[in-house]
Amino acid sequence: MKKIPVFFINGMLDSGKTTFIIDTLTNDNKERKAKTLLLVCEEGEVEYSEELLKETNTYKHVFDSIEEFDYKFIDKLIKNEKPDRVVIEMNGMWELSKLQFPRVLEIVQVITFIDGSTFNIYFNNMRQKFNDIIKKSHIVCFTKVETSESLAPYQTALKLINNNCEYMLMDENLRAQDAFEEPLPYDIEADVIKIEERDYGTFYIDTFDHKERYEGKIVEYDTMVVLSDKLPFNSFIAGRFIMNCCADDIQLFGFLADSTLGMNLKDREWIHLKAEINYEWSEEYNEEELVLKPISIDRISEPKEKVLDLTK
Repeated sequence: MKKIPVFFINGMLDSGKTTFIIDTLTNDNKERKAKTLLLVCEEGEVEYSEELLKETNTYKHVFDSIEEFDYKFIDKLIKNEKPDRVVIEMNGMWELSKLQFPRVLEIVQVITFIDGSTFNIYFNNMRQKFNDIIKKSHIVCFTKVETSESLAPYQTALKLINNNCEYMLMDENLRAQDAFEEPLPYDIEADVIKIEERDYGTFYIDTFDHKERYEGKIVEYDTMVVLSDKLPFNSFIAGRFIMNCCADDIQLFGFLADSTLGMNLKDREWIHLKAEINYEWSEEYNEEELVLKPISIDRISEPKEKVLDLTK
């Protein structure tokens, strides 16, 4: 069965979804004249003109509620219109997990638009909703924001939600640039990189984004010990529990440390760890994985706040 590609455009009302789709239809479809099935789940101030739909060989259908978004009905639309691709302008308030699609469809790209001028309010009050949306995105575009300064405080939280997607700033002319370019909060060139508690999330993310910065470097920080029978002999996980959304979303973010240096470490005890950073190939993840080579381990008292709360 030949799959039909689906381009999923998500986000809250008035974040720029329709403008982006209009631009895409206009520029991308001029030459190919591919048949597009446009499924609109939310209508804002910007509208699709009949002229545009005709010129771009696009058939539009509007859904007024999530109950109407029925995969059997969509399947009928596909059989009637025989599209080369499907573009879905999603309602950002709908529960994506409740949506069902015909088997002939294949989601190839999810782009989420966020109004940068109101992002801080929505993110702080509707974090679980943003969590669900961003987790499934390939690209996140912030509109109505001139610089990344207002977004900088949220960089770590966003990348912990989804570090595999691209975060972009998009201006009114739909020109895009990287959303996050702020300096690191610690000295990456120091003989020993010292990571404060508040900077652990940034450090964790950056070791994945920029491996070349950390190979062979010495790092030290306070960390929790996590033991498991599934780990290699004499090794442990050095990490922290982080709350990025709510209490139900607390996750462990840590690295494999390949030696206890002969110490009888206990699960969930706290240590001050000094270690060399190496990247080694992982058969389990089929990629290079950061491995800590401990230089010194000192037991410490557990911190007052054992879970790093990024919602504050």
